[in-house]
Amino acid sequence: MVDWRSAERRVLRATRLLTMAAVIASFAGALLMFLLGLADTWGAFTIQVAPDSGPLSAADTAVIQLIGALDKFLIAIVLLFFGYGVHVLFVRPTATPTQLGLPEWLHVESIGQLKQTLAEVIIIVLFVLFLRVALQTFSAGVPVLDWQALAAFLLLPLSILLLSVALRMAELHPKPRRPVEPWRPSNGAEGDEGPGSRDG
Repeated sequence: MVDWRSAERRVLRATRLLTMAAVIASFAGALLMFLLGLADTWGAFTIQVAPDSGPLSAADTAVIQLIGALDKFLIAIVLLFFGYGVHVLFVRPTATPTQLGLPEWLHVESIGQLKQTLAEVIIIVLFVLFLRVALQTFSAGVPVLDWQALAAFLLLPLSILLLSVALRMAELHPKPRRPVEPWRPSNGAEGDEGPGSRDG
């Protein structure tokens, strides 16, 4: 006779491994962002050593390059944290940070914590991107902005403001936690299952 409950558990445990695709892709993307950030940093050094004849000074161009590198490094950190979080939540949910070789502050305990941390870092990434755009716009002199260019320029700070307000609203109104009921064995099933195997 087929034990459907055991089969169901095996299928669910196997589907958790599908999240490894997201973990591997996140780590690969983080590696790419780190390489691009290193390339921008090297480009800042080469511009400072051998400046070109562009509208910006060598120092301003190097600063813009370094801000671009910082932006890519932050995106790499976002991807790393996302990969760590998905791995901890779905692949190794019972492992401790010590077993995984991760520091305590990288341990993710819930989807809500993962989303909140990612939202905070994304806001910082957008702020750095806006700083780079502002430097590129104003370093070359007094820019001539019509209303369309001004609206496009203000789109990033408006997005940062809206995301910050949404994140603050989510912190003020957290989701209530569902109380965990004590496990009680059903009739005739005592000794077959423990609290760790209770469906929930």
